[in-house]
Amino acid sequence: MQIRLHWAVVGLVAVQFLFNGGMSRAFGDLLETGVQNFTLGVTVHIVAGLAILLLAFWRIGLRFLHGVPAPAPGHSPAQVMVARVTYGLFYLLMLLLPISGMVAWSQGAAWAGGVHSVLPVALFVLIVLHVVAALVAHFVRKDGTMTRMVKPVD
Repeated sequence: MQIRLHWAVVGLVAVQFLFNGGMSRAFGDLLETGVQNFTLGVTVHIVAGLAILLLAFWRIGLRFLHGVPAPAPGHSPAQVMVARVTYGLFYLLMLLLPISGMVAWSQGAAWAGGVHSVLPVALFVLIVLHVVAALVAHFVRKDGTMTRMVKPVD
């Protein structure tokens, strides 16, 4: 289930990055006019953001109830610590982004919109580092990390 939730969040985050222009324009209009305009782009952004928030809570719940797979053999304690910090930051961003977006949109709060516009940069940097680490693990270290991301370990 954790693997399925991971890839569902990946898809939803990609949607958010690719189709955020409509929401940005609508939020600028909201700040200028005080009127919320629910276009298709705005609705997709809101629904995807809420789905990410729900899936993040689900993933956090699964982590507490069932734990997480053990690190791949051969990972140093430093690598394990970096991975844990990275996952913690991912979960924090998966919570803060939708919450800051909800506050910005529902309250017309420019400060929350500012927070919401900065956090995707942090998320993007984290995603790039995560992907690079996975590719290095797969192609350089050949430790089976990528295989574990598509097929559960028995």
